[in-house]
Amino acid sequence: MAKQRERPPPSGSSSERHAKSNQPPTDTHHRRRKTTFKGVPVVPGVAIGPVRLKFRQTQVMSDRTLAESEVPREHERLAEAMRRAKERLLADRARVQKEIGEVEAMIFDAHIAILEDQGFLKKVRAQVAKDLKPVEVVVAQVVENYHRTLSMVKDEHIRERAADIRDVGRRLLDSLSGLQAGGRDKDPTGSAEDIIFARELLPSDLATLERRHCQAVVCEAGSDRGHAAVMLRAMNVPCVMGVEGMGEAIEDGDLIVVDGSTGTVYINPRQELLDSYEKTRQEYEHYRTLLQAEVELPAVTTDGHPVQLLANVSKNSEIDLARLYSVDGIGLYRSEFHLMIGSSFPSEEELYLVYREALEKMPDHPVTFRTMDLGSDKKLPYLKIGDEAHVLGRRSIRLLSEIEEFQLIQLRAMLRASVHGKMRLMFPFITSLEDIRLGKRLVRTARRDLDLAGHAYDANVPIGMMVEVPAAALSLDKYLREVQFFSVGTNDLTQYVCAADRNHPEVAPWFKGHNPGMLQLLKIIVDTAKAANADLTICGEMAGDPFYTLFLLGLGANKLSMPAPQVPLVKKIIRSVNLTGAKNLASRALQLTSTGQIRETFAASVEQILGRDLGGWRRSEAE
Repeated sequence: MAKQRERPPPSGSSSERHAKSNQPPTDTHHRRRKTTFKGVPVVPGVAIGPVRLKFRQTQVMSDRTLAESEVPREHERLAEAMRRAKERLLADRARVQKEIGEVEAMIFDAHIAILEDQGFLKKVRAQVAKDLKPVEVVVAQVVENYHRTLSMVKDEHIRERAADIRDVGRRLLDSLSGLQAGGRDKDPTGSAEDIIFARELLPSDLATLERRHCQAVVCEAGSDRGHAAVMLRAMNVPCVMGVEGMGEAIEDGDLIVVDGSTGTVYINPRQELLDSYEKTRQEYEHYRTLLQAEVELPAVTTDGHPVQLLANVSKNSEIDLARLYSVDGIGLYRSEFHLMIGSSFPSEEELYLVYREALEKMPDHPVTFRTMDLGSDKKLPYLKIGDEAHVLGRRSIRLLSEIEEFQLIQLRAMLRASVHGKMRLMFPFITSLEDIRLGKRLVRTARRDLDLAGHAYDANVPIGMMVEVPAAALSLDKYLREVQFFSVGTNDLTQYVCAADRNHPEVAPWFKGHNPGMLQLLKIIVDTAKAANADLTICGEMAGDPFYTLFLLGLGANKLSMPAPQVPLVKKIIRSVNLTGAKNLASRALQLTSTGQIRETFAASVEQILGRDLGGWRRSEAE
């Protein structure tokens, strides 16, 4: 696996660090209801250290009844807390802008607008005067009432605003707590040795986590296939989600062990378990260091068959990370992130600068931009999209009647940026020839607009399509005259083949890339592309999962796009096998009749290559 972000090595031995960060379990610890929790493994790895409850809602310490003469003072405290919270938001925005980028920093603008909302402040002041309760109590009540109301709204993009309100409320309560203590607000940065616990990942948390140096992340809510999970895997920080009830059992500073491979979290474990996991952690880090040492080597099988390894990214800061792994280009640039974080759709100029920067960060390497893939769990907060825009409803190009103006803005920005690098343009969720022809018509319209405006662009930008719907996969030959390349979106394709929504925990056991039907469909796709000598890339989780590397090689896939931190292990496997052996494995797997048989075959083959249990390096899939 790839090396985690740089951080200074901890001083002292493992046992000394444990002793400093946490004393041996006391009777209080033994009296706790539960000390071992099982969740969903999201990012593999082992972390041992103190837990920081940074993302827990601030607790209100006083619920006393005020005298009427105290009300003006509470109003003053609210105004001062607002000032401090805004100051903190602006500081966070500036820091994220400097360290990550302007587009990522825009997420804080919506939070500042909520904080300054006069309706919200008027309601808090009125309720303080009416109920004669401290402002902390009233803020907590008002925020939770807003959150509860919005959470019940059917419209998903409105429900997402509920998290924004809770986020702002938390910041305001933090500032009020600082005033109560007579000091400054608590520093949110934390230590590189911290393990962050979150009841939920709120909108600004991912941007904050990206610049925070921490060992691991644990969440009570969330799954391993949602948008947050994808971003956390790109950050390569060990993570476990769906650890229900853990928030009631931990306190700031507790020593915990996070096993990101199995999804297990231990609170104040006994010394024997600590010693065992410390040994595992050291072995893990050692092997990862060995993998990292080979990152500059070419991805070529032992019999000379080259494979291109590309990176999936959602924003420009991830391109900087991808470059550290010597990738052959950006195989998938998810363009939705830049569109979802602001309070309005970005201007053409803003998007042009974002896409230009992305291309300039990868000189001499291709960057494949996927046009906006909206609907399902990805919506614009400022655009109302009906409830029917779900995983099997209207999404992406099917929403064109509602987003055509926005789509043209994005296409013009991408085309303008094309003169600054090797750009490729790709449309998602194509299910018919009419879909891709509609996308190409929009490109022609965007080109005419640029001609009239006098903007330069590359008239020969390759246009491709995602293959993520069985209808497109089974008729791939029909698209050969329409596009110059294909990219297989294995995440969506698997959920449609297996009839299992990948974001729905109740059907997760049926979501399996190693379902025999899914493997057969991949063979049809690769065979069709090879017969026509078409450009084909495998994207999604399967492309970066070492569990599938041999099978994909054996089918004949020679371009794989994945989160950058997954490149070293996939490269290790490629460099350790010959193509004939991979073909034999693929042929054998295609004859098997159950997911269990396929799983065992794949796992045994890769473990033989690595000389170790693959379970420590990938997300487990329950049978």
